[in-house]
Amino acid sequence: MITQEEKLSKFMIAINEYAKNQHDKIVRELEAHNSEELEKAEREYCEDSYKTIQKKTGEIRSMISRELASKELEVKKELLARRNEIENSVFEKAAAKLEEFSKTDAYKTYLRKAAVEARKVFAGSGEDKLASTIIYIRDRDKKCSPLIKKAFGAECTVKVDSSIILGGLRAENAEIGRVVNVTLDIALEQQHEWFAANSGLTIS
Repeated sequence: MITQEEKLSKFMIAINEYAKNQHDKIVRELEAHNSEELEKAEREYCEDSYKTIQKKTGEIRSMISRELASKELEVKKELLARRNEIENSVFEKAAAKLEEFSKTDAYKTYLRKAAVEARKVFAGSGEDKLASTIIYIRDRDKKCSPLIKKAFGAECTVKVDSSIILGGLRAENAEIGRVVNVTLDIALEQQHEWFAANSGLTIS
């Protein structure tokens, strides 16, 4: 027969075993919980880090894009200024050449042919209307008025136009409603478009 003391001893052993089992269970649960929390924290940290990296990367890309756009604009402005400088230089030299040309006998021939051309244009609307023609020249070419009238071959009026700088003439006939502009000024001006298209200095 089991004594009271043995029963008490077995009960204590059972209690201790139960307590140990419960302790081990709680430790496992805590370890599992801690492991889950750690993994969760690591995931959140990684996500936050990824978002931060993405954000910073986007900001850096935007900054670089802005800087590149700014630099590109500066370069284009510099190129445009240089192109305009070259164009101005070219046309200044061309204007100087035309100025020299206007001092030659060949220039008088040019004026004569220009007057003949104007007559041809206006005569198509009737010879009787030629007298309404006004031919504009620069002040320095007033001495050429007789030559121009003779080349035109009909009664006309020759006037000075201060807007004509380089030379040539502009013939107008209000009755016919036509204008013939063969000034050297307009000839040079029309070359600007050609220069822009063919100079190879286009800036895109």
